[in-house]
Amino acid sequence: MATIGEYYLKSCSSAAFSQGIDIKSLMMKAGIAPRHHAKQSKRIIDSSMVLLLRSISDATNDAFLGFANQPITPQFFKLLMQSAALCPTIGEAINTLSSGFSLVGCELSMQRTNKQQIALTFSHQHKDPDNFLLEYLLVFIHRLLSWLAGKQLPLHCANVNYRPQHYQQEFTLLFRCPVAFEQRTNSLVFDNAIVDWPVMREPSAIHQVIAQFPLIVLRFPGAENATDRQVHQLLQREFLRTGHLLESSLAAKQMHISSATLRRQLAKLNTSFSQIKTELRHEQAIKLLSDSTLSIESIASQLGYSEARAFSRVFKQWTELTPTQYRQLL
Repeated sequence: MATIGEYYLKSCSSAAFSQGIDIKSLMMKAGIAPRHHAKQSKRIIDSSMVLLLRSISDATNDAFLGFANQPITPQFFKLLMQSAALCPTIGEAINTLSSGFSLVGCELSMQRTNKQQIALTFSHQHKDPDNFLLEYLLVFIHRLLSWLAGKQLPLHCANVNYRPQHYQQEFTLLFRCPVAFEQRTNSLVFDNAIVDWPVMREPSAIHQVIAQFPLIVLRFPGAENATDRQVHQLLQREFLRTGHLLESSLAAKQMHISSATLRRQLAKLNTSFSQIKTELRHEQAIKLLSDSTLSIESIASQLGYSEARAFSRVFKQWTELTPTQYRQLL
C-alpha cells in the first residue's frame, strides 16, 4: 500500500491555500486529519491523497493544483494520457508528451548524453516556490512511460537544480535511483534503448488509469507485485465480495504461504498485516459514509467493529470528525 509523506500535504496545497481555499475542509473530506498538516510523523494512505489532489484541482479549476499562472483545464492530463497511449513506441510517446506540455508553459526535451544514455530534461514557467509542481510532473512522466511500457523504466539517475529541504529522504523515494542536487537542469536519465521499446498497453486500457488518476503518480511501477500490495488487494477483494475483512491466517493461506512468512515479508516492507487492514478500513469507511442509505451502525459492523462507538472513536482519530460530522461536511 503506497503511503505519502506528510510534507507533501503542505506543499501540494500551498497554492490553493494562498487563493483562500479552505484546505482544512478538503483534507477532512479526503479522510485526512488537518493536524497532519503540521506534523511529519505519520504517513498518508494514497487513496486519501488522491481524493485531496482531485479536490484541490476542482477547487482551483486547475490541473496544476493552483500553481499554473493561468488555470489549465482539469482535463489536461486525461487528454495527454489518451494521446500518449496511441503511440507505437516509448520514443514517440515522449515526443507526444513534449508537444502536450509545450501548450501549458512547460518544456520537455530529450537529448542523448552518450552512446548508452538519454536525458529527459523538464522545466516550467509557473509559480512553484517549493518545487512541488516540478516533482509532481517529473514523477508523472516516469510513471506514465513505465505504464505504457508495461514495466518499470529503470533510471540511471535523476538531477534537480535545487536541494530539497526537510524531505531529502522522502525525495529519494520518488525515483529510487541516485539523485544529484543543485545541477544545471532537472532531468531523468535512462538507457537510450527505451526510445525503441514498444508501447505494450492497449489504448483502451488507459481509461482505467484516467479514472484512477492521479493514483498512477503516487505508486511506484511494479509496486502491485509487492507483498503489502498483494495483501491489500486480497483484503479489498474479499471485503467487496463478502462484506468482511480476512484475518491474517486466512490471508496467508490464500497466498499459499505461512503466517510467519507473511509477517516476515511485510516487516521487510516496514508494515504489518494489522496496519494494512487499518488502512483498508480507513479507505472503505470514506467510501461507505458517502452512501447516505447506509447506517453508521451497519458500516461499523461491515468494517469489523463490535459497536458504532468504537468505529466513531477510530474514525475521529483519522479525520478529527465523527462519522456523523463527516457526513454533514459532505
